[in-house]
Amino acid sequence: MPCALLQPCSPWAPSAAVGSTQAASASSLLERQLDERLTEFTLPNGLRFLVFERRAAPIASFHIYADVGAFDEEDEQTGLAHLLEHMAFKGTPRIGSRDYRQEAPLLDALDETFYELQSVGSGPGAARLQQQLDTLQRQAAALSVPNAYGALLQQEGGVGLNAATSHDATKYYVSLPANKAELWFAMEADRFQQPVFRELYSEKRVVLEERRLRVDNSPLGPFSEAFALASLSNNYRRPVIGYPEDIERLGRREVQAFFRRHYGPANLTIAVAGDVRPAEIRRLAERYFGGWRSDAKPPSSCAGSSGSGVETLAAPPTPQAEWQYRAKSRAGPALMHAYYRPCIRHPDSLTLDLASDLLSGTRSSRLYRSLILNGKALTAAAYSSYPADKHPTTFSIYSIPPKGGSLDQLDALVTAEVAALAADGPSAEELQRYKKAARIELLDALGSNTALAGALATYQALSGDWRAVLTDLQRIEALQPGEVRDACQRWLRPDNCFRGYVLPM
Repeated sequence: MPCALLQPCSPWAPSAAVGSTQAASASSLLERQLDERLTEFTLPNGLRFLVFERRAAPIASFHIYADVGAFDEEDEQTGLAHLLEHMAFKGTPRIGSRDYRQEAPLLDALDETFYELQSVGSGPGAARLQQQLDTLQRQAAALSVPNAYGALLQQEGGVGLNAATSHDATKYYVSLPANKAELWFAMEADRFQQPVFRELYSEKRVVLEERRLRVDNSPLGPFSEAFALASLSNNYRRPVIGYPEDIERLGRREVQAFFRRHYGPANLTIAVAGDVRPAEIRRLAERYFGGWRSDAKPPSSCAGSSGSGVETLAAPPTPQAEWQYRAKSRAGPALMHAYYRPCIRHPDSLTLDLASDLLSGTRSSRLYRSLILNGKALTAAAYSSYPADKHPTTFSIYSIPPKGGSLDQLDALVTAEVAALAADGPSAEELQRYKKAARIELLDALGSNTALAGALATYQALSGDWRAVLTDLQRIEALQPGEVRDACQRWLRPDNCFRGYVLPM
């Protein structure tokens, strides 16, 4: 789970400027600072708070971790979690409207017209309904204040305002002058308890354009989407941004229902780091969030074990002999190896992170030395959990052959390197380099309120206890080469791999 703290989840590069004595003290330094400065509390409605007090500068970072993502969407509603993230910035009755009493009935009329248009399709009356929808959108837009939520925070000194949706979670974050903490509480309580999903139908066009740029017009986008659909049996097979036909049919009713179903206080974790007083944060939390009640369902959890000791994986039900997908793409030639592995809560998760680092983490990594330096591959990158890790997922390796190179030959070379790691495990030198790099990255994370708030909220949500950041460090320190070898033997096996062949056009 160290990737939850040390973002992004890509290989760690040790810094020669940091001595081993300084690096070795990172874990104890973190533990001491957290013990002295971190306060945690949970409101009666289940909303969790973590408050890290640091007075170095009059700034505070706020991070909301919503334990809901694209994995939680129902069939034919893909893209809903991501669309909701966009809509979360559209305001409330008080923020973003010139006159909500006039705006509200227009929004309702928009919905009625949209769903009526959906029901008739291209049949009689479609042109009239489309014209009516366009007219209502113009009327509603005249009563809204675009970007009012973000503009207000920026006007008060907010920086880094953003959000991100993944398969596993949706995160909202910003940093503000510390004396604006109450403003943040007032605005967040308002948008999570009284959201108004205005501008939905125009925002869908923004999302569809985003999809065209990121997926449809990307050289590898269509292949990646098709490969996920072929190789995965759980909801990781679907794109976070959604399928265009699903996005087209989503209306405000679906967004509101998804919000009510998943955005309850017990599904949120809020971390605050910076120049704040825990007692004041608690007072504000109780004042602004204490009265929030919700019927939201609990967040999904990892279906890690069947109870018989046999792990539930994301492999497709097809015979193993058919575990491959071939398609032409402008990104070809390229190769993908997807080894099925358990979710992040499995004990092997840390060792698979290490295996990823050993294979492609630095210029001294195995794939770099054996393939790239020798001209046998242009690229070779390992990802310990792709596309996400809250649920059973894959350990993936993406590689590109040199000009004129064979995909079958590259397949054999990559497979041989993985097999060598599984046979012998890492050397003592490789393992020590990894441990040192992890400690150094931790020291870097300590210096940023934004990164620390995000890490604490993520660890709390995924593991149920933010202290997992400390136990993970202790486990990293205790890792032995044989543990890495055994984990690789369990999961990085040729008969546990789905291959993707990106063929040139």
